[in-house]
Amino acid sequence: MQINPLNLALFSFFHHDVTGYIDFPITKSHEWLKITQAPVSKDESNILHVIKNIISETLHLSGDGKVAITLTGGFDSRVVLAALLHFGVKPICVTYGDQRNRDIQISRKIAEHFGLKHYNVAAKTPTAEWYEHWINKTIEIDGGNAHLHRAHRTAAIAELLEKEKIEVLFTGHLGGENIRGLSYNDYFASPLFENVNEGKLSVKEAVNKEMKQYFLRPEKIDINEIYDCIESLPWMSENKRNNKFFFVNELVGNIHHRQDLRIYNHYIPKVVPLFMEDEYIETLCATKHHFLRKENLRFVALQHPKLYCYLISRLFPDLMQFELSNGYAPVDYTKGIIYYTAKRIYQKKVKKIKNYPSFSHGSWYADWLKNRVEGIDDKIWEIYDEQAYKSTLNSVSLQQNEGFWHRFSNPLFFDLILKSNAY
Repeated sequence: MQINPLNLALFSFFHHDVTGYIDFPITKSHEWLKITQAPVSKDESNILHVIKNIISETLHLSGDGKVAITLTGGFDSRVVLAALLHFGVKPICVTYGDQRNRDIQISRKIAEHFGLKHYNVAAKTPTAEWYEHWINKTIEIDGGNAHLHRAHRTAAIAELLEKEKIEVLFTGHLGGENIRGLSYNDYFASPLFENVNEGKLSVKEAVNKEMKQYFLRPEKIDINEIYDCIESLPWMSENKRNNKFFFVNELVGNIHHRQDLRIYNHYIPKVVPLFMEDEYIETLCATKHHFLRKENLRFVALQHPKLYCYLISRLFPDLMQFELSNGYAPVDYTKGIIYYTAKRIYQKKVKKIKNYPSFSHGSWYADWLKNRVEGIDDKIWEIYDEQAYKSTLNSVSLQQNEGFWHRFSNPLFFDLILKSNAY
């Protein structure tokens, strides 16, 4: 991405470069939206067939090369694993980060039970030097399009390739979003989209709020150009539900997840995001399981496991018995909605399962920002309010999540891009 005021502002508002995303593979969102508006024409068996077809075709074309899967404690990657095991493939299971993370613990347990190789990479406590090295490597690989928050994923996949020569990597990217719908959070989108899409603020009000939040200097930015650009984005141009659809497929899928996929593809010849394949999304849109076909998304969390359980039980039913990172197992859902709901409540409210992030943005991260901020180029501070930034950075709590740190990491990220050979 180019370093200019408009791009920096839009990047801050959406946590991604939304001006250059058309340079990446184009999705077929408008075609898929039309399918969701037509009568239901397909069912679970069609989805099962498509998954089998994608997996078998990939395996056929890949020959005898080693196969791996990014395995978590969630439903998405469990379906992918079930499909691979269905075809007799024993994939290498990959996790990364803090060993206390439940995704890692569950993945290891599954791998051990079925005799699969398991690697947990990038597991050491991060340091500023290590992190900045992998940020620069990520910028080099992806020309500044992948945010610095993807650096630990670059480190993880590079470490994996030192251990195994992987030919095919299957991932679970975008598995849940098209089934359960968009959940507003501060991870892959700032509050701007939520505030505008939910009618809480106008575009102008939301922009003014986010400008302050991200320390942007309004006198350096053509505000009318920002309004025009935002209002032309696919996920800002339709009604509330359709905007969520475009947000899921265009921003989350085609921009956010593709950062990971391009990084992985730099190291591995074939990367297969099963749930992002056109054939899969098109089929899902024609079934009752797509979120746009659900009248009340408030209770969708109680509904969306139904499709996953169907798929797993028919692909590799033994995987139904292993718990997920949220504390219940797929088999619990098959015992009835009352049993399933009671167990969900028990796990969340009574047992209070504690999980640790796979990658922690702790005190080391705040210290790194504070130490590194003094070297930021003056060209960056022409667009960002240096005084407000530093004052706020020195007053925040150190233990925060990744989404929180976007507002502080952006100036440094653009500084590193400016100083790199990406342009």
